[in-house]
Amino acid sequence: MVAAALIGWKGGERIGLFGASILGPMIVTAVLSLSGVIEHRPPREAIVAAQYFIGIGIGVGYVGVTLLEIRKDVLAGIAFVGILAVLTVMVTEIVVVLGFANPVEGFLSFAPGGQAEMTVLAIVAGADLGFIVVHHLTRIVLVILGAPIFAAFFKVRGRGGDTPG
Repeated sequence: MVAAALIGWKGGERIGLFGASILGPMIVTAVLSLSGVIEHRPPREAIVAAQYFIGIGIGVGYVGVTLLEIRKDVLAGIAFVGILAVLTVMVTEIVVVLGFANPVEGFLSFAPGGQAEMTVLAIVAGADLGFIVVHHLTRIVLVILGAPIFAAFFKVRGRGGDTPG
């Protein structure tokens, strides 16, 4: 598993794969799993360590931030997460009622969050990893392809969303 992770990560970076640090190892591991070379899940300790280091990676982004900035960002984040949570629950309900997925997989597939974080949650929950990853990859591709179209449609330019005057 460690070799698959390292080869996938560096191989993914070499070919320019977005999310190479998580997708590369997953692709290599999927190939090895389907061919019968790897037959077990990662040990619980490895999953816990991954969550720990993901948390550290997020936490270091807040070095030097003032309390006022944190309060403003946290309140905006809470509002945004609330809106996205309601939308996620609604979409999950539709997906479950139509029989496309079970509740856990439906929720994790449409839940807002980073690809790495949702992947770790899927592993911990024992959910269908492929199903969840495909949905998140689709979302990423749609955002990458759709953002320029959206920006052109609304004549948005620059980083701050300035509109032409």
